[in-house]
Amino acid sequence: MSTDLQTAKKDKIYKIVLISLGVILLTVSILFLKTYRENRQYIAEIKIEKIDLENELKTLSQNYDSLQTSNDTLNQLLVTEKGKIDELLERMRVFRNNSYFEINKYKKEIGTLKGVLRSYVIQIDSLNSKNKELNAENIRVKKQISWVKERNEKLESTTKNMKELISKASALDATQITCEPINKKGRSIKKISKTDKLKTSFTLRKNITITPGLKTIYLRISRPDEVILSNPENLLFEYENTQMAYSAKRDIEYEGNELEVSIFWDNDGSLVKGEYTLDLFSEGVHIGNASFSLK
Repeated sequence: MSTDLQTAKKDKIYKIVLISLGVILLTVSILFLKTYRENRQYIAEIKIEKIDLENELKTLSQNYDSLQTSNDTLNQLLVTEKGKIDELLERMRVFRNNSYFEINKYKKEIGTLKGVLRSYVIQIDSLNSKNKELNAENIRVKKQISWVKERNEKLESTTKNMKELISKASALDATQITCEPINKKGRSIKKISKTDKLKTSFTLRKNITITPGLKTIYLRISRPDEVILSNPENLLFEYENTQMAYSAKRDIEYEGNELEVSIFWDNDGSLVKGEYTLDLFSEGVHIGNASFSLK
């Protein structure tokens, strides 16, 4: 009887032990499953954080790329900071330590890079503002220079015109210009073969603005073939910085009143038939012209 009781007690103890072990195993299993699920959620959250930080770094890198400045020193600093972003992004791609410690460490570094970016944005905005001000000032100065240049050109043009007007106003002016062949007796003729001289006659207008005194008048006669009838010594006179041949000249005393003048060219046998032109010059000014025919 005692043996049966002992066996029953042992069985009861075994059952209690088995039940206790089952309860413990179940509890451990439940705790393991709970921890596993929490760990998976933890890892999933870290991965999401990691992806977000990587995207944030890519955006930050693009922001650095978008910054533009003409300052070489600042450009070099931007390149350096861009290199830090690329290096941090590479480190994040390869890290496998699923801990918030590492995530928080990266967040801190990204925060520093953002702060640096903000400071560069402020500097670049300031530089761009100054550049705009300088460009505006340059445009204003260029406009002023252009205005001054244009005004000076107008003044020079006006001065030149005034000088020309004054020069013309103070120059001799020949009118009623004629030219005819004459014989040795000074009579007007028509045939070239009997021509001894060409007589050019004209009237100098009254002009009280001209300084009275001795004036030299040059006569330049051009044949139909544009050959200039020359003077015996082949002398030249100056007109508009050019040495020109002339046919004859005459010195006169001009007192500002109207004056009748004649200049004679001695026939050297070079006359031909056709239309001739003549021009009169004095003191570097063209004072009159006319044309005539010889038959």
